[in-house]
Amino acid sequence: MNRRLPKRISTHATFGVCAPSGFIADLHRLDQAKDYLIKRGFSLIESSHTRGQSEYFSGTDTERLADLHSLVSDNKVQAIIAARGGYGLTRLLEHIDYELIAQSQKPIIGFSDVTALNLALLAKARYVSFQGPMLVPDMGHDNLSPYLESVFEPLLTSTHFISQRIPFLENKNALSDHEKTLNYLPRPLQGILWGGNLSILSHLTGTPYLPAIEGGILFIEEVNEEPYKIERMLMQLYHAGILQKQSALLLCQFNHCVATDRSATNYSLTQVIHYLRNKLSIPIIENFPFGHVRDKYTLPIGGLATLTCVDERHYTIELSQYSL
Repeated sequence: MNRRLPKRISTHATFGVCAPSGFIADLHRLDQAKDYLIKRGFSLIESSHTRGQSEYFSGTDTERLADLHSLVSDNKVQAIIAARGGYGLTRLLEHIDYELIAQSQKPIIGFSDVTALNLALLAKARYVSFQGPMLVPDMGHDNLSPYLESVFEPLLTSTHFISQRIPFLENKNALSDHEKTLNYLPRPLQGILWGGNLSILSHLTGTPYLPAIEGGILFIEEVNEEPYKIERMLMQLYHAGILQKQSALLLCQFNHCVATDRSATNYSLTQVIHYLRNKLSIPIIENFPFGHVRDKYTLPIGGLATLTCVDERHYTIELSQYSL
């Protein structure tokens, strides 16, 4: 894939802020997030309907689309970050000007529902964007993650990033699974990094908005889904031939993904992962710090990633070729 890269931002860049999906219920948290970025030396330009509400959304489809395009076209804006996720980007996919975004060379940042935009940019314009923190959930409070300073800012202002050691999830009841992962990583493994929210990935399967990546490193995360539903979505990717074509599967954080009293049995995420390991002959690496959690990495969708097993307990990820 001949990828098109965004430009690095300066340490005093201007962020364009929009809410391309759901409306913001607590505007105080938006203001708190803006204060955080301003104190870090950044400037912000807010789109017209960031604080609005139209049904579930921050504005009508036309308004939200116009907000995104206006920030892309604004020469004062160096990068565009979503205020929050929720739902709504799927309604915009057929109307987004992907070429306009790619030509702007501005980093697009967000996760959760923004996964749809990230993947569509790679599929339709071969443009690299970023799964990363958003204003309200990640910066609009006092309990800030140290990853904002140690990962988010360095990644956007440089062209190369190597992580510190990340621990494997060591499940004492699934030691053979962990050993299987180590056996698959005798040397550094490299591939195009892509993925995001599992629900969005599965819903985009079979559409022109899901990039066709072979030999990639696919990362997934989810929130508030029961394990059997997670398995069903993974099996959709499996039956579509997507999982088998990857070099590795990176399992991120699955927050509040447990069986409930509505389930017929207590089918666990551990059982789902064990079943998946027996179907796939690729490394399945758990416990990556990303998802609907406080501590999350910023990950380039379409960038090059290298996974290296440091020892039997730790691995690193090296990110490159994701910006100019």
